[in-house]
Amino acid sequence: PEVEAKRQEIVTSMDRDKKTLKAIENQILKLLAENEVEQILDEDTLIITLEQSKVTSAEINERMAAAVVIQKDIDETRQSYTSIAVRGSILYFVIADMANINSMYQNSLQFVKVLFNKAIDVTPPSDDLEERKKSLIDMITKNIYSNISRGLFEADKLIFTYLIATSVNRNAGIITPAGWNSLLRGAMPLTAQQRDTKPPNPLPSLMTELN
Repeated sequence: PEVEAKRQEIVTSMDRDKKTLKAIENQILKLLAENEVEQILDEDTLIITLEQSKVTSAEINERMAAAVVIQKDIDETRQSYTSIAVRGSILYFVIADMANINSMYQNSLQFVKVLFNKAIDVTPPSDDLEERKKSLIDMITKNIYSNISRGLFEADKLIFTYLIATSVNRNAGIITPAGWNSLLRGAMPLTAQQRDTKPPNPLPSLMTELN
């Protein structure tokens, strides 16, 4: 929130400075238009305005250059925390999917955001970015999971846990699309060549084989 507030402040400041530069330009053009060519150099108001505009423009350009650098740093900081936002997004969509199991399991985005922000607030600070991100992800996951689980029937808590685990692993690439499809739909029948080269079933008592 602090980073976003700073970014908005810089954007507002840059917009204000651009309007100021435009106003100065318009004022100079107006004074030039109102004076004859031979009167321009003798017009004190115009000369003073030009001098003031030179100083003001230099100050504004300096501020805008500094703002660009600061905004770049802010954008890099935001980018470094993308994984936190991704985890929050994964958790929210899993929570939303739980409503397909039972209509009572409906939770608003606003409620999930409250849990998300609360987890951020209680996460211990750290100067190490990677450690900070790991702590945030762990705390956000734990806080949202524990709060949502309280409203689930016991029979559905395992499903909720399973959906979170598989969603996180799918996003990380640990579970591939092919593996996920195989899990959902089952394996396709093997060809004769595949049957001859397949490895032995490590757990035949638990996993039956397709003929």
